[in-house]
Amino acid sequence: MSNTIWAGLAADAKRMADEAFSDIRTLNDWEQCRPQRRKEFLSSVGLATLPKRCDPRVTDYGELHGDGFRARKIGFQILPDCWASACIFYPDPLPPEAAPGVLYLCGHAANGLHHYQALPIMWARRGYVCLIVETIEQSDNPGEHHGFNLSWHSSWLSLGYTSAGGELWNSIRALDVLAADPAVDPDRLAATGVSGGGSLSFFLAIADERIKAVSTLCGISSPADAIANRHLLGHCDCLYPHNIFGRDISEYAALIAPRPALFCFADHDPLFHPVEVKALVDRTRRVYALYDQKDGCALATCPGHHGNHPEFDQATSAWFDRHVAGNAHPEIPVGEKEFTESDLSVFNGVCPSPNHLDFLPDLLNRRGGLALPQQPEEWSRIRREAIARLQDEVFSSRGVIKRLEMERDGNWLRSPRGPAEKSVRIYRGMIDGTNVWLQMMWPGLASRRLLLTIADEGETSQQAMARSAAAVNPETTIYGGYEPRWAADRTPATDLDLHFPGSRLPSIRTNLLRAMALTGTTPVMMTRHDISGLIDYLLTLEELQNVEIFLAGRGEAGIAALYHAVLDDRIAGVIVEDPPGSHRTGAPVLGILQVLDLPQAVGLMAPRPVALVNPVYSNWTWPERLYRRLGCPENFIMTEDTRRAMEAM
Repeated sequence: MSNTIWAGLAADAKRMADEAFSDIRTLNDWEQCRPQRRKEFLSSVGLATLPKRCDPRVTDYGELHGDGFRARKIGFQILPDCWASACIFYPDPLPPEAAPGVLYLCGHAANGLHHYQALPIMWARRGYVCLIVETIEQSDNPGEHHGFNLSWHSSWLSLGYTSAGGELWNSIRALDVLAADPAVDPDRLAATGVSGGGSLSFFLAIADERIKAVSTLCGISSPADAIANRHLLGHCDCLYPHNIFGRDISEYAALIAPRPALFCFADHDPLFHPVEVKALVDRTRRVYALYDQKDGCALATCPGHHGNHPEFDQATSAWFDRHVAGNAHPEIPVGEKEFTESDLSVFNGVCPSPNHLDFLPDLLNRRGGLALPQQPEEWSRIRREAIARLQDEVFSSRGVIKRLEMERDGNWLRSPRGPAEKSVRIYRGMIDGTNVWLQMMWPGLASRRLLLTIADEGETSQQAMARSAAAVNPETTIYGGYEPRWAADRTPATDLDLHFPGSRLPSIRTNLLRAMALTGTTPVMMTRHDISGLIDYLLTLEELQNVEIFLAGRGEAGIAALYHAVLDDRIAGVIVEDPPGSHRTGAPVLGILQVLDLPQAVGLMAPRPVALVNPVYSNWTWPERLYRRLGCPENFIMTEDTRRAMEAM
């Protein structure tokens, strides 16, 4: 029986957990690989190149007073003309020496400062300076935090942007503001938050060593827990990197070591499995043990639902007193809200102008490109360098390698025996427990050409083969259809309503895309992998040794065929039907826009022939100009008919 795609992704995530730290035996092993792991983490959240820090231009918007504390409402820049809203709570009176600082990161309330105010008030009364910063979409901030998981911006995958990365940069700049405050000791800084704020404090501690200790509350999930137990369906993507390096989250959590890290989870939280939570912390402790600091990685639990609990407040207070402040501070419980929404509003409905926070995905992730050759002889070098980047940065083999197992399932005659007999050959395959299918029609006459059509989402190998038949002369050309995993069984992963009745449900496709990104793939990337295995198999067949292989596909399957052909010079040509004009509008591939876009990918086929059938309007002049400069304009084909495309090839 075939797996579903979801089950295959769950198996991938489990392997990541099982293989975490398999190459780490000594502290020296860890220290040697640690810089690379940090680079991988920053790349996976879309911050491979950290932006230049601009002047935060901290601007005051009013002051508040309460029993034992005072507070400043502030705005500050995280990038030029990109504003954040925050509030700094101070002990009143201030201690004689600079105080330890806590950065409190908000979860998913609509108005962060109002909803979470009791926590920074508690920290100020305990003698800490606490800056609480809102997320990029809370209150009057015009950014987007849920753009992918609510099905709005699948283009974030291709751009390499994650809401985790956008919020991480927001957190880093908030920490800059806190560390620069004269009332704060910059050598004694901590971070905490609950739910989404728990994940953000965790990511900040990984990325920024100014954080001396962290307490993350119900905000960290391993890929294994998120997918196998379907907890991903109830979470925002601020919890998840795009896992392009195939890492278990514990391998990034260990980057905090030897700095103290406290993980807090409620036993009856429907978004986390207690067994998986403990396993995640235990895996992380392996590296703390190498530093002889195993107690520096702790797990605090209590009965209860998703959210903050008094037990977590007490554990976090003791944790920061010990590891940040260096001495015990008064035990003060978290109280009730003391200010209205109006009291705490920073921008009061109108954010600073200009404010380009809604362009943050593009500002943090610059688009790549590819130069056209001035002379034909330059193309070989340009193409070689571009393909090297694709292989290293996009279609690498860092994740789990899945081998194709294929065998012929049958051979059926379609005409009388003799010199002109035709036959249909059916092959059954399996990749990681999921069935794939291949059907090929062999003509009665000898052929030196094969057109293989890749089935797209919801299409069978039989249907794909029928589309091949319409594009060739069936008397002289071998043709077939290949049904990769993405066209096969998947799963109706839409039970979010079990967690949050009445919620707006993401589409099945969105949930699958999220799970795929969490294991380092997309439909295009998975299908390209499956094509690669098939071509390797076909070229072991004696009857195909001297046959030219052409690939074709529609939509995402066509883009997968294109990228395989670009990376495999054994492919004679490719036909892409109904392609989108850009990865910004379709066919997501993790981080591809940081290297190139679809017009440049089409050009990388040159000088081999490539055909676009019914392409969406776009800048297709790029490959057209390239083929002309190379002296083979006839090999770039744009048409409305697949048969004409094949004839032109």
